[in-house]
Amino acid sequence: MGELQRIGYGGQPVPDVFRVVKPPRAVMVDLATLFAREPHRRGHYHPQGLQMHKQVEGRLICWGRCEQGHWWGLVTYPISYGSKRRYVTHWIPAWLLKAVM
Repeated sequence: MGELQRIGYGGQPVPDVFRVVKPPRAVMVDLATLFAREPHRRGHYHPQGLQMHKQVEGRLICWGRCEQGHWWGLVTYPISYGSKRRYVTHWIPAWLLKAVM
């Protein structure tokens, strides 16, 4: 019997990890799902606090694949606090993104 092939990456060509989205595509991000809350925690309302409980529209600028083969989207979206907002950009699991029609 011959030598067995190693399990794992065998040197074969692999597709690119990143796929740029041009032009960027509008997607909805559910912040309450993306940033899970501590169970049974009670907070106190703050009128200038981060609004992390809603859905926001973002811009998908790139797809990326992780080592395990799952897709992630690089998304820029706003986080509101009081009457102000700041934009953040980071990787979000593909299953959490919803296309805006």
